[in-house]
Amino acid sequence: MSDSNFDELYDQLHADPERPLSRMNRRRFLQGALIAGGSLAVPTAFADYAAAQGANDTVVLTVTLGGGNDGLNTLGPFASGRYRDLRGRLAIPANRAHKATGRMYFHPNLPRLAKRFQDGDVAVVRGVGEPLRDQSHFSNIARWQSANPNGRITGTGWLGRWLDSERTTPFSGVAVGGRGVPLHLRSATSDVTDLPRAGGTSLYGAERSDGRDLRMYTAVRNMGRPSNRSAQVNRVAQVNALSIASARNAAPAFDRELPENELALDMVLAARVVNLNLGTRVLNVTHGGYDLHDDQIGANARVGAHADLLGELDRGIDFFFRTLNPRLANRVIVVVYSEFGRRVEPNGSNGTDHGTASHLFVIGDRVRGGMYGDTPPLQDLDERGNLRVTTDFRRAYATILERALGSASSPILGGRYSPLGMLGT
Repeated sequence: MSDSNFDELYDQLHADPERPLSRMNRRRFLQGALIAGGSLAVPTAFADYAAAQGANDTVVLTVTLGGGNDGLNTLGPFASGRYRDLRGRLAIPANRAHKATGRMYFHPNLPRLAKRFQDGDVAVVRGVGEPLRDQSHFSNIARWQSANPNGRITGTGWLGRWLDSERTTPFSGVAVGGRGVPLHLRSATSDVTDLPRAGGTSLYGAERSDGRDLRMYTAVRNMGRPSNRSAQVNRVAQVNALSIASARNAAPAFDRELPENELALDMVLAARVVNLNLGTRVLNVTHGGYDLHDDQIGANARVGAHADLLGELDRGIDFFFRTLNPRLANRVIVVVYSEFGRRVEPNGSNGTDHGTASHLFVIGDRVRGGMYGDTPPLQDLDERGNLRVTTDFRRAYATILERALGSASSPILGGRYSPLGMLGT
């Protein structure tokens, strides 16, 4: 948008010095327009956002565990002698863990996830990974998120390409946390909103205690009504009105009684966005810190860096589902993944180095819980001492695309991948 178009609307708001908006400065005004999404290709009424989301549409929240999560200590055969021999001082005691099925146990700091698994609401995709076995953070996460065959990395992601095939709004795709839009949500033609991790009162239009601000927001909201102004000026006014409406609804996500943990806050905010019924279909939350080359575990299985991270993840998932409107529970799935697992044997720094296969978790009421894919055998490691990839991660994506999002997966993934049975049709 040109400066002259902004000036036109700004000048209209300030044409009469006696109007309550006369104290609003240009910087504050521009802030509102930018927060609204930075796009002029928006619906002309807030109601259009809700209409974009059907009553039975599935919503997918991806949780990206940045750095390469140690899947073997997240869910592993903790009672196995082979496991204990290989893991040594990093082995998790089975008597402190939570039984999953057979010889598999959840980490001691995952009690809520273990309970969801026992209730049948968690599908575990075992041995999942990139068949190329790339152990670079940057290229491997790019392959996971672009999800093209033969490891080819492109500028769009698998969920971004799905968005391009749908009728979307700026809220159809949401990246929560203010970290930027991750590759798997990037598209060629669709807008994706990057929602910052900020207090509710910092959202443009959310703070209502100051009378001058309230008059300003009311006037800006009213400016969103169609008029005989130029088309571009009308669009800017509409964007500001939508921003104010969205901010007021999103503000409860920042309740001061929430824990200060960043992941918990992001997960609550994600649930609040879904509850708003703005047409949101795909979201992402990122939880970093899993690249634990040293000090992965403390004196026992309940402490240490990895245990702390898994405890935050466990609570974050629980916060999400507790915040989610129960009427939407059957429409929402959470997908937890990481770019790779860790080396089976520990290194010399009480940590683990980059590995290959790990677990992917799909969580929700509509999930057919259980184990999917083959468990990589600890008796048959690859030449680098890593678990062998037994399930191409694109099989999980194909399942989500076809059985949750209702789309053919081959055009998006660039090839045919057999879906798993973890989601009903």
